[in-house]
Amino acid sequence: MSTQFTKRIKGLCGLEYSQRLEHIGLETLQLRRIKYDLLMCYKIISGEVSLHCNLLDLSGFTQTRGHKYKLYKHQSNVNAYKYFFCNRICDTWNALPHTVVEAPSLNTFKRLLNNVVVCHAAVLP
Repeated sequence: MSTQFTKRIKGLCGLEYSQRLEHIGLETLQLRRIKYDLLMCYKIISGEVSLHCNLLDLSGFTQTRGHKYKLYKHQSNVNAYKYFFCNRICDTWNALPHTVVEAPSLNTFKRLLNNVVVCHAAVLP
């Protein structure tokens, strides 16, 4: 739902975007996109989604801090490449605590991710 769509819901026309989201029980579109990107990243790393290309590079880091699934962000001079899935998700994924990233199942990952988002909104940009 975009900011324009929520205005069309009866009784919400005069409210601010954040108030409309609270009334409906939704998170912001930006936060929902980040969460779905993180879910896809978890699925790729855990092998639940099989891709025939190397989208996520786990080889660029040694494990000295954080979790063992740190992603390497490729540098680019082209603006369009900065917004590819594999680049836009790296910083957010790497900032997650190891308890979330190393979750044993997708459902556990979702639950832990929601707790991180609620408790530490600063983790997600």
